[in-house]
Amino acid sequence: MQFTLKILIFSAFISLYSCASKVAVKKTSESHIIINQAAIDSSVFKLITPYKNAHDEQMHAVIATADEALVKADVESTLGNFFCDAVIYQTKQLLGKDSAIVDVAIFNKGGLRNSIPKGQVTIGNIFELMPFDNELILLKLSGENFKEMCYKIVEKGGIPIGGMRMIMKGNTPTNITIKGKAFDINKDYWVVTSDYLANGGDSYTFFKNPKEKKVMNVLLRNVIINYCETLTRNNQTIQPILDGRISVSK
Repeated sequence: MQFTLKILIFSAFISLYSCASKVAVKKTSESHIIINQAAIDSSVFKLITPYKNAHDEQMHAVIATADEALVKADVESTLGNFFCDAVIYQTKQLLGKDSAIVDVAIFNKGGLRNSIPKGQVTIGNIFELMPFDNELILLKLSGENFKEMCYKIVEKGGIPIGGMRMIMKGNTPTNITIKGKAFDINKDYWVVTSDYLANGGDSYTFFKNPKEKKVMNVLLRNVIINYCETLTRNNQTIQPILDGRISVSK
């Protein structure tokens, strides 16, 4: 009881002193403390080494050659064009006899996380490009929803697209063509994208209520890897393309 009373008196004294005093920082400094790394557990290291070596070997495997670096840019980019064209090609391969339904590919700039270097392209490069396990999704959009999608392209200043062309004039999408034919608001269009965007990610709300949906059960990353391997088998390289699929008019 006596000990408790002393604690209460001490606490009250500290509180009164804190209220009466104003503490100000006069000077600051910083220092670095180096903590020596703990010794490696040799038994654990021996256990994981075979798995690490196998992983490194896979990541360093060369699957294609790029004539130039593929990078992101505003309006239209070599990276976005390559990505969308690769996805359309591989989606058609997956669909087989139904491949003709694929009209357009659309993604987002933020989903492409890294550039593709000039020269040898490895599996690791594709993992850096697509580090997330996003899947391939096909959506059947009404003409109205497709038009909304085109306005979103303009709003974002151009995003990765394939299978279509358009001109951004002010806040309006114009001269829209799909597979070489003029956009028809009375038609439906099949759009290939990621499951993240299909669920309305990055404010792609026009995807949330499609007329139909086809889940392809394949990772987008694997789609790009397969496409790169196909190019190599056919003695082809990755060639950066800027073809004016999105342009700006004053």
